[in-house]
Amino acid sequence: MTDGDDDAPARPPLYARVLRLRTIRPSAALCFVFFEGSIALGVLLALTEIVSWWVVAILPLLVAVMVKLNDVVAGAGRRR
Repeated sequence: MTDGDDDAPARPPLYARVLRLRTIRPSAALCFVFFEGSIALGVLLALTEIVSWWVVAILPLLVAVMVKLNDVVAGAGRRR
């Protein structure tokens, strides 16, 4: 028994939907690494006192900007 959703395309992960990625399609595991991994890295760096605590908030934003920039550049290269 199936509910009929087997043929429907899978929705992209929330991270990809929030960033409105059009060209690259990261998997759910990769989106987890992008977001949760950047938070964990920021906490680790702050605990070792390499950086200050504001990096914990800034690092995930910087990673998101880089992922979006990669998507824009990949889209521009694909159109040519």
